[in-house]
Amino acid sequence: MTDTDWTPLFLLRTVLFPKALLGLRIFEPRYLDMISASLRQGRDFGICLSHPRGDGHAEPELVGTLARIVDWGGEAGILQIQVRGQKRFTIQDWRYEGQLAVASIHLWAEEPIVPMGRESQPLYTILEDLIGKVPAAGIDASSAGMVLAQALPASPEEKQQLLVLQDPLERLRRIAELLSQRGGA
Repeated sequence: MTDTDWTPLFLLRTVLFPKALLGLRIFEPRYLDMISASLRQGRDFGICLSHPRGDGHAEPELVGTLARIVDWGGEAGILQIQVRGQKRFTIQDWRYEGQLAVASIHLWAEEPIVPMGRESQPLYTILEDLIGKVPAAGIDASSAGMVLAQALPASPEEKQQLLVLQDPLERLRRIAELLSQRGGA
């Protein structure tokens, strides 16, 4: 994929983080068609937090995450998929093609791989519950922050703020703050 390709967007009231998993139930024809094309072409699509506009359409946040389908199934008229977040992106331009939003995107560079700091130790227990003890033991700050942010009981807007952060240690600090405000970690 190049920065000049138009990428289909799945506009949701949720945020997908790189390296994290998200389950989706799809029943709208525009998204069923998009997912079908994605599966046929082996191509990722974008997931963006959306906000309603007055014309019945939604408007995406300008930072989203590419999604790769890792599992799918379903029943008549409803498709269930599981996606894994890939790279984050910034929308350079976007438009509707019929009922489907598409965007010209710029992919972000990967975050640096840094170890989790001592101040993040209380988050290990949560990570172990989410991904298992062995994977949690060797996880870096960026991967840990993305997995924790996906599972975090927070508003979509709070999650969007975590998505746009580019410092993995700052993301972990913010997650710990949000959890302590909610009585966790």
